Amino acid sequence: MTQDGFAGAERIGATIDVLADTLLGADATYYPAGSLTAFDRTAHPSAGALFGLRLGPGGPGLLTVRGLGTVVEAGTTRTSAAAEAPTAELFARYGGKDVYGLPVEAVSGEQVAVPVRPEPAESWMRPEFPAAVARFAAERPVAVPEELATGAGVEVRLVVPSVFHPLTVRGDRQARAGHLAEVAEELYAGARAPRRQDWSVLTGLLAQPAAAAGVVYAGVAALQTDGRRSRASLVVSLTQSPRQISELSAELADQRPQAEVWTVLIPAGPTAVLVESRIAPVPPLLLPVGQPAGEPDVADNTVSSVLQAFLPLPDGLSVLTVQLGTVQADDWELYAAAFAEILASIQLGWDGTRAALPQIPAQQPVAQQPAQPPVAQAPVAQPPVAQAPSAPQPPVAAPPVPAMPTVPPTVPAPAPERPKGTLVNIPPADFNPFAPPAPAPAAEAPAGDAPAPGKGVKVNIPPPDFNPFAAPAPAPVTAPAAAAAPQPVAQPVVADPFGTVTTQQKADPFGTVTSGRPTAPARIPAPTPPPAAPPAAAAPAPGKGVKVNIPPPDFNPFAPPAPAAQAPAEDAPTPGKGVKVNIPPPDFNPFAAPAPPPVAAAPAPAAEPEPPAYNPFG
Repeated sequence: MTQDGFAGAERIGATIDVLADTLLGADATYYPAGSLTAFDRTAHPSAGALFGLRLGPGGPGLLTVRGLGTVVEAGTTRTSAAAEAPTAELFARYGGKDVYGLPVEAVSGEQVAVPVRPEPAESWMRPEFPAAVARFAAERPVAVPEELATGAGVEVRLVVPSVFHPLTVRGDRQARAGHLAEVAEELYAGARAPRRQDWSVLTGLLAQPAAAAGVVYAGVAALQTDGRRSRASLVVSLTQSPRQISELSAELADQRPQAEVWTVLIPAGPTAVLVESRIAPVPPLLLPVGQPAGEPDVADNTVSSVLQAFLPLPDGLSVLTVQLGTVQADDWELYAAAFAEILASIQLGWDGTRAALPQIPAQQPVAQQPAQPPVAQAPVAQPPVAQAPSAPQPPVAAPPVPAMPTVPPTVPAPAPERPKGTLVNIPPADFNPFAPPAPAPAAEAPAGDAPAPGKGVKVNIPPPDFNPFAAPAPAPVTAPAAAAAPQPVAQPVVADPFGTVTTQQKADPFGTVTSGRPTAPARIPAPTPPPAAPPAAAAPAPGKGVKVNIPPPDFNPFAPPAPAAQAPAEDAPTPGKGVKVNIPPPDFNPFAAPAPPPVAAAPAPAAEPEPPAYNPFG
């Protein structure tokens, strides 16, 4: 099936499926399916703290808790003693003499052909991956292992529904015989003693191979579902396999192409789960010659649907395996839901020490033997033989030289492993990721070029006595050009009978009004031609302050200085960025009153009009 470490536990599970399908007939006791579906571990107060339950290392490794189930305990540091089948004790208990025609002294695993060797079935016979287990594919928090004392290794505790009858128990042969007899009484409550004896003796033959395979729990369930008899097997084992979850999942998918392999995340950690069908042969001893009425039909092979989970433990060397199988494919979803609850109940304890990986024995180098020199052979005296003078003598054959021993090939030293990763450039300490890119270097210019001006816009910085709230100073007023005075025109003085005042006549303080004669029409001056060019506007007064450069918005004070732009000697330097401002002088007072505007020149007084010709006051 899979690796040798997992194959032993799979044989135990396949054998239990074959024995249950063959031996549990109509006279067996079947429990209602509700006893399996009512399994609710979360409602029990001890469900989240299985390590708080007392399970002694010298006990059977099982503890039945009412309302919770059967708590199974296993550890990596606990070595399983060599278990022997309690065949003689069971025969003495029931008083029988044979099992299916085999006497007591002939009953053995080899004679009965257990455990069986299953083979994978075709992929079309594989059931669907159950939705109850697929829900573990979502992300979820992983529980931290319980802290154990140093040297305790890894301990595992999980809850199994009480409807499964345990077939393995710790202890000596007497303890195993008593436990198997109790299970036979539960499964065959209304059957005769020979039926109980056959079941207990055949299942007792699995004690030794189960201990060798690292099985810590093996059980069988017999249920009644919709008027049909249904059976299932459950096997929990610990195996040494130093593989991570990714390696384990890839290896399972590669070695079992007919199976469906998923990687899920149960509360205890990442787990590989596979679904497959397997075919196991029925031992020839159990094939009936004549099938009695009421017994199930028995074929030569048994096809089982299997769910199997592989959980790598934190010590880096052990793997917890949980497998469930059933021959009744119609009840696949029923048992898959119970399997998911078993996976969710797994809790781990660890002492924090990783196990040492097994050392691979190194091959001893073969010492080279020195070459043996050829052995000189003593000449053998031969009697003289008369030969014909024309016949040449054949050359004397030299003794064979022994072959040199084969020198083992020299294994080249392994090349140094290339470091993983990609080379990157680490920026300097003063690197600014938000600074604009530096300009490309300009072409070389002849010596003597003027340095490029700095960046920025020239602005006027106000002086220390600048008042930003003072009213702006008025612009200087220029004196308008004086208009030409009109020439006075002599007018005769006439009397005004209505008391009105005529032009060019002074007011009369006594209420009398005099006037001259009617004035002549005013002389219209000749039009003055427009000036050839408008007068130049007065230059604004220079503001106070010193002009400086205001940096632009993208200015970075921490960026390295830009290289000086090299321009031809005859070109004018490029103006720097910024706006020019006036820096106020040191004696500037921002709170002083604004300076008064300059007083314009007073216009020339008008010409004094001539006195009237007639003045009553002389």
